[in-house]
Amino acid sequence: MSTKLTKVVANFETSLATKLGNGATSGSLTTAVDKDGNALPAGKYCMIADRGTGDEEHLLFDLSGVAMSNIFSVSRQGVLTAGVQNSNGHRAGSKCYLTDFVNLKVIVDILSGADTLDSANPIRYDADPTFTDSKQVVSKGYADAGLAGKADINGNNVFQGHNSFVQSPTVPAATTSSQPVTLAQLMAAALFGIQDGLDYADIAINPDGSVRSLHDNVNGKTYVFSYDPNGDLFTIYDGVRKWTIASTLSGERIAGITR
Repeated sequence: MSTKLTKVVANFETSLATKLGNGATSGSLTTAVDKDGNALPAGKYCMIADRGTGDEEHLLFDLSGVAMSNIFSVSRQGVLTAGVQNSNGHRAGSKCYLTDFVNLKVIVDILSGADTLDSANPIRYDADPTFTDSKQVVSKGYADAGLAGKADINGNNVFQGHNSFVQSPTVPAATTSSQPVTLAQLMAAALFGIQDGLDYADIAINPDGSVRSLHDNVNGKTYVFSYDPNGDLFTIYDGVRKWTIASTLSGERIAGITR
């Protein structure tokens, strides 16, 4: 936006020092000093040449001293066309009056959503404001303060308190004892232990897949398992002692073991 705005000087008028023919993109003014005697700063200006006549035209240009360059003709609806577009041009001595038309057009276009703000010169508050409405435009400082202490997707984070996940997170394979393990690592470790244990025990299986007995090849003991009508483990007997198993109502967990 700022690159489109022109300099603003009150009640400034001057005249052309040279003729601007049709298509002209450069020229000069007779003077570039305001009514207080101050030289106009270099920059972009918009003036009306030959105001009130049939040759009236809005001209947008860069001014340095009295030299005009990069002249554009501005239509009454704000359309820019390179060079003077009036077929007769503008004679030397033609009156030129400063106008804020271009500035007003740019501001209205931005406020109406037809144009955008300038990313190279972002607008800012004069101080840190207090925001009370979700529709207000927040500042960088407000956003930084709100994000302070929040998780960083690229940095190191420390989580405190209870954290719940809707979906199981994906983690890399653990390399130290303090890291979470993947399911693949857990299953590999469990199967490794089971394989080692099979060398020290013989297991008899019932037709329904439940364990009927387990013989401990190291201690020479055999443990016999029995089940209740629901198929839940009920007793374990080693030939000397019997343990009675009490399950929860659902049968999913062991509630207690008695001898």
